[in-house]
Amino acid sequence: MTDTVDRRTLEQVPTESIISSLREDAADDDVSIEAAYPSPDGSQKRMVVSPRGTVVILNDTSEATFNRSQSAADIAAALRE
Repeated sequence: MTDTVDRRTLEQVPTESIISSLREDAADDDVSIEAAYPSPDGSQKRMVVSPRGTVVILNDTSEATFNRSQSAADIAAALRE
């Protein structure tokens, strides 16, 4: 059985292009991608991108969910707040 989660560490807060790339990778590989990244305040955050393109920002519990219909630009802007 293969792992259905691809764990990655990002060097920066995800940008529009990074989010788009993660969505493409998740869909192409049919896996969820969990990415850890530094938040603007210096703490560590996590996000999960599903193969369907849903993005969930995590902090012990779900902090925000963005459906496929929401653009990568809107998600990137929310991550910078």
